[in-house]
Amino acid sequence: MSPLFARADVTGGKDPEGLKRYENSELIAYRAPTVDEFLLPLGQPTKIGDVPEYEKSEPLVGKISRYCYIAPEDATAAALFLNYKTEFETLGLETLYTKKPGEKGWFGVTFNKQSAEDKLSQILAYNEAEERVIVAKSKDETPTYYYLFVTTYKDGLRGTFDKKIKKGTAIAYLHVIQPEKIKQKMVFVDAAKMASELESQGRVALYGLYFDTDKDTLREDSTTTIGEIAKLMQDNPSLKVRVVGHTDNEGKADYNLDLSKRRAASVSKTLTGVHGIAAARLDSFGCGLYAPIASNESGEGKAKNRRVELVKQ
Repeated sequence: MSPLFARADVTGGKDPEGLKRYENSELIAYRAPTVDEFLLPLGQPTKIGDVPEYEKSEPLVGKISRYCYIAPEDATAAALFLNYKTEFETLGLETLYTKKPGEKGWFGVTFNKQSAEDKLSQILAYNEAEERVIVAKSKDETPTYYYLFVTTYKDGLRGTFDKKIKKGTAIAYLHVIQPEKIKQKMVFVDAAKMASELESQGRVALYGLYFDTDKDTLREDSTTTIGEIAKLMQDNPSLKVRVVGHTDNEGKADYNLDLSKRRAASVSKTLTGVHGIAAARLDSFGCGLYAPIASNESGEGKAKNRRVELVKQ
């Protein structure tokens, strides 16, 4: 491993703090640390595509950065992986999961979402037999997680990398996740405030309804806000509302549209099934990423856009 830059890196790109790169490799894609959600794989994939699932995993929230390197022509995937593995050991990282070439589990097609965002086309996808994976974490009280995927390009579209990548090119794709407790900047909205905003504006945005990444089931920490919505409906027996789900711009538009619809429907179902609110007083709808109220260029903006709104009928 070497800290030296020997080839033309992507504009603005830089290596992870404290972690060297393979000598003479080139950084072709970079995502600066951004607050987001991430499902850390700790086992082989059981579902592939835009929303992968794994035999075992851990959901994380924090600053997530991504780095895609192509190794020099004389480097093999085996050498690339071994050097990173040694670097992880040198840094004293604890290994949580590994996949060796030939072992079951197709990871390349679990990066569809990230590949689209990083403009990597299909360079990671189609060589399951040569894939290598290592997931590790630091031994700090609040650990930093490292998810390394190494493969050899075999087939698939290369996009803008037609001249840089050819059959046999070794590629390393690294995620670094620094978990942190997200500061709650959204003001709690009680039933009285909901009623006031519905009267004055016709809608109210709620941020106390929580779902795990890519899921539509309400988490337990949504109970308080659900209870306030129920109180709103009980205190105003003639009120009818539309429950409208919204997402940020992460992922494909069609998927987010469907996810927002399912989440809104989940809220309505809970109000009806748990709190006895008549179904005729509720309607659910999803807007996906099509109605942002803030810029999606920042983590805070994305957080504002991930919301559920009540709209007065």
